[in-house]
Amino acid sequence: MSSPLLRTSRSLCSSCLRWRRHRTLLVTSSQTETLSAGPSNALAKTKPQKRAQAPRETKAGQLVESETPLQSRNPLEPTRVDLYLASIHAAGLEPTLDDIERCRPKRHSTPESSKFAEEYNDLLDTLCRSRRKVEYAESIMEKQWNWPSLKEIERRQRDKTEVVIKTFSVNPSQLFLILGKDGADLLQLSMRYNVHISLASNPLALRVEGLRGTMKQLTEHLSELKKGIIDEIVELPSKQPIRQDLVQRISRLAGAYVENLGHKGKIRICAKDTEKMDTAKRLAIRASTETQGSSSPLLCYMPTKAKLEHSVAPSFMPHTYSIYPFLSPRSLPWTMMKGGSFRVRRVADWLGAAATEDMTKTGGLAGGRGKVVTKTEEPTDLEALLLSAPKTSGHERLVSASFGHIVLGSASPTGHSVLSPPLKGNWTLSKILKWLHTSSTPLTFVPSLPATLFNSPPSTQKVIHRVLYRTLPESQLENSLHQQLIKLELEFSTSDEAGSKAAGPEHGDSDRELAGDLTLELDADHDTAYYLEPLQDSATSEGPSQYAEPNAQEAVINVSEVTCLEGVESTLDIMMPDRPMDVQFTVFEHTDVCAGDQPPLLVDYAKQLRHFLTSQDPEAIQPQPPATLNFRGRTYFLQTSLSVRKVIETPQLSTGAGGNMKQSVSARVITESVLDLESNQKFTTCQVTLDNSAGREAWTQFLASCDLITTVSIPAQGLETDIPVP
Repeated sequence: MSSPLLRTSRSLCSSCLRWRRHRTLLVTSSQTETLSAGPSNALAKTKPQKRAQAPRETKAGQLVESETPLQSRNPLEPTRVDLYLASIHAAGLEPTLDDIERCRPKRHSTPESSKFAEEYNDLLDTLCRSRRKVEYAESIMEKQWNWPSLKEIERRQRDKTEVVIKTFSVNPSQLFLILGKDGADLLQLSMRYNVHISLASNPLALRVEGLRGTMKQLTEHLSELKKGIIDEIVELPSKQPIRQDLVQRISRLAGAYVENLGHKGKIRICAKDTEKMDTAKRLAIRASTETQGSSSPLLCYMPTKAKLEHSVAPSFMPHTYSIYPFLSPRSLPWTMMKGGSFRVRRVADWLGAAATEDMTKTGGLAGGRGKVVTKTEEPTDLEALLLSAPKTSGHERLVSASFGHIVLGSASPTGHSVLSPPLKGNWTLSKILKWLHTSSTPLTFVPSLPATLFNSPPSTQKVIHRVLYRTLPESQLENSLHQQLIKLELEFSTSDEAGSKAAGPEHGDSDRELAGDLTLELDADHDTAYYLEPLQDSATSEGPSQYAEPNAQEAVINVSEVTCLEGVESTLDIMMPDRPMDVQFTVFEHTDVCAGDQPPLLVDYAKQLRHFLTSQDPEAIQPQPPATLNFRGRTYFLQTSLSVRKVIETPQLSTGAGGNMKQSVSARVITESVLDLESNQKFTTCQVTLDNSAGREAWTQFLASCDLITTVSIPAQGLETDIPVP
């Protein structure tokens, strides 16, 4: 067998020839011995040996053996391992699996220990002496012998111990949806993956610091979240952009990102799912229609001046008024301007009467001695304004008065509540009316429960689901506001046993004030008995919950047939700064819409709602009312979707001074505890209605009821109400 080692390109001297012949004999004998031992023993016993070097001559001419440096070796020459493998191949012998199995250790240390890496590398060196064969050796160890992968163990160790910092670029919509309400989703994300997350503003990004392993999982989560975001462009019916404070409020209520696109009434909504997308649409359309409709026309009641019982200096005779901060017992409507809220009130006369009207001297609205004026102080006839319009044939007319407060909104640059009124100081009522006429200060009627009904015992209640649809106002005159209205109602009732539980225990005075907490609440848990149970305020509950969840078989919910009314509604606000409360008058001329003529979308919604309430399927989904619908050539927009607890009461209203109940009359009062299912806001309404069948006497009784309810003030806590006025 010729060897490449014998090739030379130059002539050799006699000494070199002798050494070359001697080396050839050594190599031949070594190969013969190796082949006789077999490839298995050769592989196990092979050890690196020093290469024999040709002797060289010293200066004295003597031969001295010396080693040639490795750097002088020709890189094209084969290595000792190559020669050995070539010899095996030439002899027709190849290593078998048994030969490799002889190198397999009986055991190894645990992968988590530090000795495992040393044992792994030693075995790898035994199996392979060339870097070109490392992959084969690793495959044998890991796939054939089932050793854990050292690279994978080291990677997992780095994932558990190495802290890395990564930045995720986001846009405003993605950041809003990642944050969640009040940052709750981002906090859960940080706790779930055990990372620290901070916000970088320029450019907008999330800076995350955590372990390498959890960072990979977080990266996948954020990538899937971004891919799942849906967006849609919605055109508002008002063709006007939504106020920026309302945009933020809608985003917060719906859990979706909302932004204005230009100034032509287009918005862009980004949400995680279609449910939040639909909620944002309904709230945006509602905000658009309510702000477009603005507030109701405003009138002001100016009582006649009472005769003074003793002489007072002329400078103290005219009453002055001021704009005081207003604190509502309930949350203000979410469509109100964010900032301060105020109400016009009379300033108390230190040397005269109290700061409220004395009806025994002025006569009130029913007495007819006062005046109802516009902002420009033009007197108007309230009865003619509400009842003079001709009645439409086939329609019924419902005149009602709701009690609350007319609140002035004041914008705040920071968005926080402010106490500084938009008009400072004490003024005559004429100047305040003129200021309201010339300024653009928004006015909102906020319903609330009168002090007269705080102590009245609860009566039999009705649980109602009410949906209201309105058109955009066709015209806004000084004294009226007309809107087409569709009112859909379904009444819920239960079996006798469940109904007795739904009535609940008797409530104290504080429970009456917190009537909104006793409202029906439709939520996605689909506990059918829960829908008809009033929820008691946690502050008034004693010990364990007083409402045990009844068996589903005991509480059977009955849903009444749909009541659908269509008509025209007009509202009128009466500001009464001399009284604790204001009044909003409403005239609703309506007709019943029979089942065959009802809008198909509302019919389908009522059908789905009935199935949702009566079904025993825990996976049933609560339906949502349509945001818009067309009926008889008009486009209606969803205004409110409410759950109502309605009570009709006949309290005794005092007509004497100082709340003397010996002089009292009874009045039919309707109170409603309401939950807005879109905004989750709770509020209480109180109203009296006009009996159209009693003629002129009914009108006088109607105004007298309004007088008695609006003139009773809330006594200060801890003070007696019979303290004489100086």
